[in-house]
Amino acid sequence: MKKQPAVTEQTRANLRAAFWSLYQEKPTGKITVREITDRAGYNRATFYLYYRDVYDLFEQIEQEILDDVRRLVDQGLMRQETLDFSHHMGLILELARRYDGYVPQLMGPHGDPSFGIRLKEILAPLLDRFILPMQGMPDEHKAILREFYLSGLLAAISAWASNTAGMPVSQLIDLLVRAVTPTDKR
Repeated sequence: MKKQPAVTEQTRANLRAAFWSLYQEKPTGKITVREITDRAGYNRATFYLYYRDVYDLFEQIEQEILDDVRRLVDQGLMRQETLDFSHHMGLILELARRYDGYVPQLMGPHGDPSFGIRLKEILAPLLDRFILPMQGMPDEHKAILREFYLSGLLAAISAWASNTAGMPVSQLIDLLVRAVTPTDKR
């Protein structure tokens, strides 16, 4: 019997949602397949049709997010002559909304440190192309400045994500762009 793609995707989505609700309560290592399937309303065999284990499910969620960010960077932002976040605000906002429930948890104190490292690797080409060349400094200084920008950006996103008062993502992007974009007024 062949699985229907819509049913398959819905099943995967339900298992992911069940996992994610548990992940917000406790670390990945404390989550069992049984808890996920009970919460999602499936049996354990269904889980193993899609995932090797709980860690595989978690890694697939992270990878999907990183792949979408990479696509935005490679197919959108890097193809421009200048870095114009406001021009791409719609794409950035849509991506931020899609993963709104995930990124705060992944970037938080109990998240996966490797997620931030991999995110930095994806974002670094933007700095190398649009921000750092304007600085006119030796490569070793640029490497330090790149790490400063990337670490600051990820820390700012993490602080923004954990703020329950909720600054709109458009305001966050505007704030960060004004902070990191070099101006001629210095």
